[in-house]
Amino acid sequence: MTAASLSHKPATPVLAARDLSKRYGGIMALQSVGLDLGAGEIHGLCGENGAGKSTFIKILGGLVRPDSGEISVDGRPLALGQRTDPQLISIVHQELAIVPTLSVLDNIMLGMGGTSPFYFAHLVRTQVRQGLDEVGLAHIPLDRKASALSLAERQLVEIARGVARRARVLLLDEPTATLSDAEIKRVFDTARLLRDKGTALVFVSHRLDEVFALTDRVTVFRNGQHVLTERTSDLTSRDLVKAMIGRDLVRGTQKPLSVAADRPARLAIAGLRCGDALKPIDLALAPGEIAGVVGQLGSGADVLVEALAGLRGLVDGQIAIDGRAVVIGSVRDAMKAGIAYVPEDRAGKGIFLDAPVWMNLTASVMGRFSRGGVMQRAAERERGLELAAMFRIDPGRLGSEVATLSGGNQQKVALGKAAALTPRILILNEPTRGVDIGARSEIYATLRRLAEQGLAILFYSTDLEEVLELADRVVTIFRGEVVRSIGRDALDGGEILHDILRGRDDTIVLTQ
Repeated sequence: MTAASLSHKPATPVLAARDLSKRYGGIMALQSVGLDLGAGEIHGLCGENGAGKSTFIKILGGLVRPDSGEISVDGRPLALGQRTDPQLISIVHQELAIVPTLSVLDNIMLGMGGTSPFYFAHLVRTQVRQGLDEVGLAHIPLDRKASALSLAERQLVEIARGVARRARVLLLDEPTATLSDAEIKRVFDTARLLRDKGTALVFVSHRLDEVFALTDRVTVFRNGQHVLTERTSDLTSRDLVKAMIGRDLVRGTQKPLSVAADRPARLAIAGLRCGDALKPIDLALAPGEIAGVVGQLGSGADVLVEALAGLRGLVDGQIAIDGRAVVIGSVRDAMKAGIAYVPEDRAGKGIFLDAPVWMNLTASVMGRFSRGGVMQRAAERERGLELAAMFRIDPGRLGSEVATLSGGNQQKVALGKAAALTPRILILNEPTRGVDIGARSEIYATLRRLAEQGLAILFYSTDLEEVLELADRVVTIFRGEVVRSIGRDALDGGEILHDILRGRDDTIVLTQ
């Protein structure tokens, strides 16, 4: 089924949501929004962080009760504010709902209920196995503990949960944010297969190329209001961005800092190796330079940034910072050497969701505000205000719990926490994962300002658009080896993809 074959509005919707509104105190999260979803349709839902997308998804799943409105599936009204039958509507959440101590099978069956041991042992295992196979996890045993899975594998298990339930409506909330291109292809193939079987899907993503590649129609929310619903093929990327942020986005205005070839290296690594994941790698990073490390998951690119941050043991190689040899065997070692790190999983590793914003911003340097064992709270809050201003965080939200912020603002807090260390090198793992296009532009501008002040920045990203927008230089990695180091003047998306998908020699890969 193609986008052109769908009418602007399905004649008999599988899902019909009407006039949904939700207020949190003085904030109107949603104002009379709605959506009609047809059988065999993939419907994109776009908008900046805070536009109301997540609230809308939670209302559909019965996790949040709206103040008004109605929802029906196949013409039957649903009880609002009550957990929706997962065989009617199933959600794959942006923040993983995986229980690490449970098996893959148990995680997928969470919330189903009502299954006898006989049914569980026979039909359910078969159904779960098929769901895992469809998302490319044929190699994962059903009894494996979720804690043994990578972040990407956990995300695919989340998707397999929705697939295995054979829901009438499947809601995918940023399902590809942690995945490589190959894994994203599996998700897309699975989504299309479900569409062809008559499942209705809602796909939420900040990656506009994915929206155009996958969806039949797209709806945009802005500031809690419905802005448009159109066939995806009738829109351009510029149309969609303008609808999301309410204006044309001026891009490419952040000029890269000119880094002299003879400038002393801020970071120099030689023969760096980490287990079987990295073959000996040489790399230099100058003050004021923003370099992107790019590779598929499993290529070793993410291992490189984690090793430099002290998260992995280094088997061999030398590291020098400003000409001085250092040994990095732990996070403490990295911080003492002047390296700050922002992880890819901000909620799980980067910030304290239940703590206020100002406390998060200063958490990494709390010792600087202690005098004789007494915390100097006034000085700490003042530093928090400075960091908030640096990353354009609303000072009025400094006392709010980080959990109440949008994904974009949470990421700004994680970056501010790292910047509080006043590092010489900032290492970022997926710097804008799950961040809307407006906040992403602000983060890029702030990183560029920090680079202009002499900070050296090294980042890993699976988002090619981000790499082309942010990097002064790109280092491509394939199967643990550097393929090329490419300057901004020569950056080309097609060549980068070729490097990370096929390496130096196509024939070696294609004949295996």
